[in-house]
Order: sequence, then C-alpha cells, then structure tokens
Amino acid sequence: MPKIKIRHARQEDHGPLCRFIEIVDNDFYPPLSMRGNGIEQRVWECLAGKHSYYLIAEGHSAPHDTAGNIIGVIGCSKFWRKENDAYINLMCVHPLQRKKGISRALYQELERDLMNEGIRKLYVCTWSTNDAAMRFYGSNGFIPYCIVKNDRGNRVDTIHYRKTFQS
Repeated sequence: MPKIKIRHARQEDHGPLCRFIEIVDNDFYPPLSMRGNGIEQRVWECLAGKHSYYLIAEGHSAPHDTAGNIIGVIGCSKFWRKENDAYINLMCVHPLQRKKGISRALYQELERDLMNEGIRKLYVCTWSTNDAAMRFYGSNGFIPYCIVKNDRGNRVDTIHYRKTFQS
C-alpha cells in the first residue's frame, strides 16, 4: 500500500473533494452528477450534515489531477435509522490508486471510529454490476439483505447490505 494519511474531512475540503468526485463520477451508476442536486450540493451536504462522518485518504495521485492530494474518501450518515446505526453513502478511490488497500484502510478506520461511538449496525448499498464493491463488502463481513430489481435500470439491481458489529 502506498504511504497515505487518513484524516477527517472538513468543510474547507469542499473544492478539492468536488474535483475528486468529478474524477470518479462515471464509476457510479448512475453517475453522482446525475443524482439530486449534483456533485457540489451532495458534497456540501456530506461535509455539513449534522450526523455526517467522512474520512479522506491523502497521498500522491496523478500530477494533472485537480483534487489536490485526495486519493480516496469514505463517508456515512450516523444515526441513520436508529441511534446505533449508520449508512455508508460514499466510498471511492482514485482510479490510479485502486487495488492498493486504500479502500480497506479507509473502511477499517471508519469501522473503528463508529464502534467507538456506539454504532452497532452499518448499512450500505451498491448496484448489481459493481463486482468490486460486492466483493469488498462481502470480504468485510457485510451480508446482503434486500435486492431491489431493476432499480437502477434494466437488469441493474440495487443490493442492500448490512453488518452487525460484535460487542
């Protein structure tokens, strides 16, 4: 794994984080830019949300990138349905930095922090054509509990996962 620094996201990360999301936008289905109010509003809500919790991985990306040192991000909404649960609503790594353990490092730090805050269940969803995400969640103890058929298009299902932390 490359040398990285993981830190909490701050409101002043808005610009670089928006530029980072633009780099990975087409990896999402549908792209984040096509959802709701677009990338800038989504990032702002993530950074300023009352129960939002985001971590940024910093390291070296491509020299032509405009996202500064951001090479990965993971974030969630705490107290999503109940007081002791959370929902991961964003996880992505720079295309040139994938398969280097950055997602795992971000996820492990998020899980540790959430468990220390008393979170006991973690939820996430992805789409049925995102094999890498499905493998990642499965290898980290998530169990699929609901499939919404054709939710994201013809033959593209949304798969909901959850994980219960052991006390």
